[in-house]
Amino acid sequence: MNGSFAMRLFALAAAVAVAAVFSPRVPAAAAGGDVDAILRASGAAMRVDAAPKIHTLRLRGSIRLAGVNGTADGWQDVRDGRFAQYVDAGPVGGAQGYDGMRAWNRDTSGVVWDDASAQARYGALDQAYLGRYLLWTPGRGGAAVTSSGQKVVGGRRYDVLRVTPKGSLPFEVWIEAVSHLLARTIVVLGNSTTTTAFSDYRPVLGLRVPFAQQIDADGNASTFLASRADVDDPGADVALRRPVQHVTDVVMPSAATVIPFELVDNHVALNVSLNGKGPFRFIFDTGGSNIVDADIAKQLHLGASGTATGSGVGAATEALQFATVDALGVGEATLRNQVFAVAPVHAGFGVSSGKPVDGLIGFEVLARFLTTFDYGKNQVVLRTPATVPPSPLAATSPAGAVVPFTFNGQHPMIECVIAGFPTSCVLDTGSRLSLSVLSPFLAAHSSIAPANATAVGANGFGLGGASLGRLGRTTLQIAGYTVPDIITDLSAQTRGSFSDPFYGGNVGAGVLKRFAVTFDYANQTVTFVPNAAFAERETYDRSGMFLITQSGKIVVADVRPGTPAAQAGLARGDVITTVAGKKTAVLGLAAIRDQLRAAPETTVPLGVTAKDGTARTVTLTLKDYV
Repeated sequence: MNGSFAMRLFALAAAVAVAAVFSPRVPAAAAGGDVDAILRASGAAMRVDAAPKIHTLRLRGSIRLAGVNGTADGWQDVRDGRFAQYVDAGPVGGAQGYDGMRAWNRDTSGVVWDDASAQARYGALDQAYLGRYLLWTPGRGGAAVTSSGQKVVGGRRYDVLRVTPKGSLPFEVWIEAVSHLLARTIVVLGNSTTTTAFSDYRPVLGLRVPFAQQIDADGNASTFLASRADVDDPGADVALRRPVQHVTDVVMPSAATVIPFELVDNHVALNVSLNGKGPFRFIFDTGGSNIVDADIAKQLHLGASGTATGSGVGAATEALQFATVDALGVGEATLRNQVFAVAPVHAGFGVSSGKPVDGLIGFEVLARFLTTFDYGKNQVVLRTPATVPPSPLAATSPAGAVVPFTFNGQHPMIECVIAGFPTSCVLDTGSRLSLSVLSPFLAAHSSIAPANATAVGANGFGLGGASLGRLGRTTLQIAGYTVPDIITDLSAQTRGSFSDPFYGGNVGAGVLKRFAVTFDYANQTVTFVPNAAFAERETYDRSGMFLITQSGKIVVADVRPGTPAAQAGLARGDVITTVAGKKTAVLGLAAIRDQLRAAPETTVPLGVTAKDGTARTVTLTLKDYV
């Protein structure tokens, strides 16, 4: 899985700085989309000449974020573009900002990290650009500005400008054609779109500040209503700094705890407790965050609240709520007051996992420990960071390699080379595949796909549903190691995380299980130590079916063209009732998948019931098709 449920408030501080003033002598913008005329009129209305009077601007008020009511405090340095936003809204609160160099985040528990993703970097640059009024200055601050003409929405006309700040990507600025006030911004960064509407302008030291904002970030709506504005608040210097992390919510009686796990369809499945109850079966996913199934949340009376939309590898989105777990137990470690997204895990991710799954743990646990996924021993080891000194970056020894990583959102990302093409790869223990090549990177480097690549089919399943792509074999280089001939998902996704244009690959458990992998989130390093399975040639399902569990039945979710399943006439929606004479209800999905990985030319008789209720027997002859 790949996705984050952290707050996304790109425009909270931007609206503080992008203020406006009504002037009785505002020149009318010229017809025909004349950029200079539009900006002269807008600059006069916004009294850009008053900007030097203000160093920092602060807005405080109420916010409704992900269906939760709270308070918000936004700071903007009008001179250098730094900003910070603090939200107190229960489980969906937190903070984020830009200190002139780094886009940083702080969650509700106090964990602080730098987001080096392209979305965060470009978003920060855009916000800093607007916050300094550069659009209305001579030279536009080095930005390229063009007109996209006028648009009429709700009976109002807007002059639409396409603005590309130096070093960033273009976004739209909508200026109301009568008042010449900034009315909205539309920022598209990869597969993410944020639209912000500004209204309720009030005078503040000669400026007229928008005291109301409505923000839509990929379907997640929030509303900020300011009740107070302060100029040059003495607390600005502290508020605009990147916070120091202060986390005291972990209890572990010893310096380390060892947790056995079961590798199910390449997923690290282990037992956890929630509020002293359990055990519950969770996936440990470096590509994800804390998520608990809605039925489990109800069973534990967690009191879920709010409403949001989440996305992952699939094209669809999922409805989410949020809850706080008083005590999350992982081995001998206990984490207090942990926020979980509440989602239909059983009916979503769980249907394809092979065995029951009640939820996921990810970033929140990894941020607190030195974490080793020892695939050779089927163990996860959690250590307090103080027990192991930081390793030198990029150090290499016979025991393994240590390389730096950056955070792509909340996910660790390292440099990698795919089929000879350098790029960046997210490390994702929650992916069943060895490697997924993201669709934009694949489009730009089409030779990655081998000539004998399969037809498009379902290659995985996570938040948002199935992930579609072709399959082929390629070579991956990470941390100084070359892993050849790995089965690769050549993504065909046009939505979801695998359509992100800003990095090239997602490295999953098919590669990671060749190592003992240690993540040091505090020092942003990852260590790879090869195990006995490093050089093994990868095999794959030999049937061509993607099976899921629905209502206790084994259902064909997808049949890849040109595979044994397609040749045998199996179709999406068929129910598999028996495998080699044994009832599938007794075997379970994991055991069935094992049988479908048997040696080539193995024949496997299946009992099948079609969607119309017709029963038949089908014999599969397994073969390698990738």
